[in-house]
Amino acid sequence: MQNQKGSLNELSKLSRVPFTTLKHWRSNNKWVKKRKEFQDELYQQTELKAIDKVREDLSQQWATLTTEHLHCYQICRKTAELRVKLIQQQFEKLKVEEDLRRSMGMPVEEIEQAQAEKLKQISIDDINTCSIVPDRYVKGERIVLSMDYLDINRAIVAVERTRLKVVSPSDVALRQGVSNG
Repeated sequence: MQNQKGSLNELSKLSRVPFTTLKHWRSNNKWVKKRKEFQDELYQQTELKAIDKVREDLSQQWATLTTEHLHCYQICRKTAELRVKLIQQQFEKLKVEEDLRRSMGMPVEEIEQAQAEKLKQISIDDINTCSIVPDRYVKGERIVLSMDYLDINRAIVAVERTRLKVVSPSDVALRQGVSNG
């Protein structure tokens, strides 16, 4: 209270309005209550701005991470596609060599033996990559692009993050039935 009197005394001197008049105005106009309300509102506005800033920063980080994640899957896709092309070229070369040997009248046993030796040169790791990696990168790309979900709850959260509502097909049918009936 002493602090407020000091402030009123200073205000009285600066404004040349008597101290008692200022005290009366403070009481009748509820200056203390209004100051508290003003400070509370100012705090809330500041808090909301801080929350919006954090939300914006997190959203930007999420977008960056999602983009980086997608690029990683796309690199895996390109690498696997190159390996598939390499294996296809090796098999095509084997076919051409086999056809050439057959046209030259080479015995079937020698052709098969040559083919077996050439097949050993094709990497099992490359074949494994061709069978496993595409499944992984396609699944990863679908998840990153919100086209596939590990569970329904994550799907709902992803949709609601865009500020859309998740509506059950039965709810839509019910609403249409009500509006048509």
